[in-house]
Amino acid sequence: MGSEKTTRVLAWEAEYDQVRELLMQKFMRLRFPENLEGELRQRMLRRGVTTVREYYWLLFLLVGAFALVIFLQYSVGGVWIAPLEDLRTVSYLCVVMLVGLLFITICSKTSALDRYYHVYVTPVAMFMLLVLSLAPALLIDESLRQRSGYAVVYLLLIIYGLANMPLVRAAVIGLGSMGLSALVILQLDVHFDWGVFLLNFLLTNLVGLGNGYVLEVRERRLFLQSRLIELEKRQLNRLSERLVQLSREDGLTGLANRRHFNDTFMLEWERARREQHPLALVFADVDHFKAYNDNHGHLEGDRALAAVASVLQRTATRPGDLAARYGGEEFVLLLPNTDSKGAREVAEELLRGVDARALPHKASSVGDHVTVSIGVASVIPDVSLTPVRLIDCADEALYEAKEGGRHRVVVREMVS
Repeated sequence: MGSEKTTRVLAWEAEYDQVRELLMQKFMRLRFPENLEGELRQRMLRRGVTTVREYYWLLFLLVGAFALVIFLQYSVGGVWIAPLEDLRTVSYLCVVMLVGLLFITICSKTSALDRYYHVYVTPVAMFMLLVLSLAPALLIDESLRQRSGYAVVYLLLIIYGLANMPLVRAAVIGLGSMGLSALVILQLDVHFDWGVFLLNFLLTNLVGLGNGYVLEVRERRLFLQSRLIELEKRQLNRLSERLVQLSREDGLTGLANRRHFNDTFMLEWERARREQHPLALVFADVDHFKAYNDNHGHLEGDRALAAVASVLQRTATRPGDLAARYGGEEFVLLLPNTDSKGAREVAEELLRGVDARALPHKASSVGDHVTVSIGVASVIPDVSLTPVRLIDCADEALYEAKEGGRHRVVVREMVS
């Protein structure tokens, strides 16, 4: 158990130092150690899915607004004045954009596909960019060609920003679609303004890369900061739990301390009084313990107390039983819902357990090993009794056991 706690502490310290070191980097790399990178990628994936799922309408609105602006600029009185072929081309482009967005929206709304967010967004985004980049080669009107390139810019900026994708994947989409578009245009063998193409595509990709890097670094820093807070909070919780444990536990034996016993005893007393169930106490005192310390030393005395405590702990087998160090060499067992007969059986088991340990005791007048004297008392509480009466009765039984020769069990009947 101790080794597990040590391992957890070392793991916490290692991760804490790792996170702090990463936060101190002036130029952050876009790759963390595996234990952090996997969690960050999952976080970015969830954020990307959530963004599309909640703001898909904004993407449709952008497409609609772009189409409306183009139509208003190239129509008079609702009549299209540019070449009719251009109207068909623009309509096809809008349909492709809407179908692509509809596909991504449907996938994002399907929770089972959340883990495949990048899988379905990447090819759809590349296809949409490819189609938009071909528009200048298909349009006849010169000014309309130029304006069609704006759609490429808008889509690239969305991919590098709003899509919440890792920079490397966004760059694959942006630069990959650029190369693919160039190959397709060359195969078409049409007049094409490569200067505008490079301006729209290459420059936007470069701006997107810089913007994407800044956004991902910010995302990574926020992740590390939240991780650091989580680690510190977890450690504070551990320390708080440990402080509570120390306030309730005897440092030498690991049993409940006197304060914990008193609190639990009062709770069990009230419960037994309400339910009219018996409540028993078993007091145990190590015989001739001062003489044991004088002859064997205080260190061995501590070990003897710890050995007796371990026997006591094994004797308190039920969930409600409580074994505690009452003070010095005196111990107590709190046994809810136990009458005198049951408490005697537990006390005798404790006596046999201590005898079985057979810890040598050179100065004992009882035997050649450590022994205990035990006092037992049990009562069904009522309003006429106070809790201290049960403690006094068990203590009197213990005194009687010591006066009667020690190394024995004495049960005192509780008198109302």
